[in-house]
Amino acid sequence: MNMNMNKKTLLIIAGILIALVVIILIALVILENKKEKVTMSFSNIVQNENQNPENEEENNTVETNTTNTVKPEKEVTISEVKTTDGGKIPVPSNFNYIEGDSASGAVIADESGNEFVWVPVEDFNTYERQMFLHNGESGETEISLDDANIRDINSYNDEFDDSIRNYNGFYVARYEAGKGNENQVISQKDAIVWTGVTWENARELSLTMYEENDAFQTDLINSYAWDTICNWLRNSGVDIDDSTSTGNYQNNVNHQDKIVTSGSNENWKTNNIYDMAGNAWEYTTEEYGDHEKFHIGRGGGYWNEGHVYPISCRGQSEDNANLAIGFRVVMYLK
Repeated sequence: MNMNMNKKTLLIIAGILIALVVIILIALVILENKKEKVTMSFSNIVQNENQNPENEEENNTVETNTTNTVKPEKEVTISEVKTTDGGKIPVPSNFNYIEGDSASGAVIADESGNEFVWVPVEDFNTYERQMFLHNGESGETEISLDDANIRDINSYNDEFDDSIRNYNGFYVARYEAGKGNENQVISQKDAIVWTGVTWENARELSLTMYEENDAFQTDLINSYAWDTICNWLRNSGVDIDDSTSTGNYQNNVNHQDKIVTSGSNENWKTNNIYDMAGNAWEYTTEEYGDHEKFHIGRGGGYWNEGHVYPISCRGQSEDNANLAIGFRVVMYLK
């Protein structure tokens, strides 16, 4: 009988233990389910908030900013910089002043090494074209531009005119245009001169040398800038009617019988600008012709004589991709 009692007691204890185990397991399952519900509930709350129409625009903005962020270009500004002679020149913030006097050719350079020279303009009335065409072959210098039917497409460019009035000057590329990476125009020493380009392409390349900004605009050099530079050089003591000694011409003792790289000879530098006389003819925005319009080149070429085709001369072109004709960029501040 005692044995039977012990068996019953053991069975009862075992049953109780099994029941406790079951209860514990059930409790654990319930707790786990509660955790899952809490997590799912939190997800639902976040989702509902994101679907709230009042927050839709804000949330879209956050998503765009975090997944498709494009950093804006740094704003280009203009500030006055003091030159070695104590003068001041206006310089865009993506350029640095590197050398030269404000009155006789201050030089600035961008981060890629493209160099420009500051051309001071006393007042707006001195920013002008020459009235007469220098015709080297005949020696005739009294042919008016009007009689020759020569005009400039930038004659009424208010933006350029305002720039001269506001800043009393402009920038010109220190070197003839060269070809950089990805067919980008450059103004750098020892660059191969970019010839074999049509006038239309030279103009487009000049206009797009830099991305659009609020500080300055580049363009193919025009006759106002070229002639203003010539007058500035004359006032600085440079002979602009006989450029034999200041350019790559066939009658120059240093002539090369070919177009040479930009800035290759220090003797061919005038007020810190290289090769405006000789080397390659340079396209401008000056045009001639009634029905078929072509453009004027300036400065003469290496196969010419410097007293016949000096820096001040004009020559007709047919706007083709001529290996004897290059171009130069001018830059106006806004």
